[in-house]
Amino acid sequence: MMDLSELENLIQPLLEQRGMELVDLEVSRQKTRLLLRFFIDRLEGGVNVGELAEVNQELSALLDLKEKVTESYILEVSSPGLNRRLRKLRDFQKYLNQVVVVEATEKIQGRRNFKGTLVGADETGITLVIEGESFFIPHPQIKRAYLEYQFE
Repeated sequence: MMDLSELENLIQPLLEQRGMELVDLEVSRQKTRLLLRFFIDRLEGGVNVGELAEVNQELSALLDLKEKVTESYILEVSSPGLNRRLRKLRDFQKYLNQVVVVEATEKIQGRRNFKGTLVGADETGITLVIEGESFFIPHPQIKRAYLEYQFE
């Protein structure tokens, strides 16, 4: 399987010069080919379809040039969407006071699935408030976390 940190390091300079960031990266297998999925966003505001296409072309050329992927692959570059995945500390800090859905690797205070307001995020973990009750979830126990988009 691919080394994800190598792929992240490859795309980082490309995104930084555009004022963008890598939100998430998924590598999976689609029959005989690898599927490389890069989710990118602007540091401020969102990305448009034209920008996604440009980054896709540049990244594809870069992957071929650097020969980082030695087998046949499908490349997808997209925005994180409304229900954006949260992975890094700065993601959690950026979305304080928003509704977040978290799946834990093991039970915490008797539950594994959480949906509540994100009220705290530091190096050790995150704190959610659900119906007035606080839940602390350490980073290593976060299996998956994403923003729950709230329609007004």
